[in-house]
Amino acid sequence: MELYGLTLNAIKTLLTDIGMKKYADIVGECIDKWESEKNVDMFRLEFNPKGRFADFRIDGQTMGTPEKGLWTAQTFSALLAMAAQLADFQKRGMKADMNFIRSRFGAANEILTAALCKDCGHREATAMDVDKYVSKIVISRRIIKGLESGELDKEVKELINVTSDDIARERRKTKLRLENTGVVFTDVYGRLVNCPKCKSKNIAEGRLLRSLKENVFVPLSK
Repeated sequence: MELYGLTLNAIKTLLTDIGMKKYADIVGECIDKWESEKNVDMFRLEFNPKGRFADFRIDGQTMGTPEKGLWTAQTFSALLAMAAQLADFQKRGMKADMNFIRSRFGAANEILTAALCKDCGHREATAMDVDKYVSKIVISRRIIKGLESGELDKEVKELINVTSDDIARERRKTKLRLENTGVVFTDVYGRLVNCPKCKSKNIAEGRLLRSLKENVFVPLSK
């Protein structure tokens, strides 16, 4: 199957697996249109502000847990970006091969955002902070792998169920980098509200830049 068709099928699989049949059926119509007419206009219309996906949302409450909600939403967004790029290529009469996709889709995530106490300078990263960081790395990698192997549905299921080996591996690597930096990690899926060090509520977002020379992050703000 062509890359565009594989991507649409993966979007349909994701929506079916999370129980959103109404939207899965819409994507099914887009697939039929593509297979019968090689037409990408329906997909583009359904996902514009006036399309049938205009009110579509994925969140932690919908998915049962914030963790599953984050990974599902991020995977869905990445698949949409891939489908939109492939649809644009199709409209322009261009062909996207895997070499092009590998070089253009996704990017190494250089910034991890964690809590920063503005009063005492304490920095702390939660499990959600880590997942927001690693998801951008893992999802693009697994989508590319799935397109290459023709098993994108399988990759998507592992991502939204948070069972991909890549997720566990990147989480471990990131926690070690935080430890080397002296940033506290807390296994809570949420945001830090009170500083555990000075009890202040003056909590802001602090950015940490991944060092290319050492296995640490470099704080970008105080």
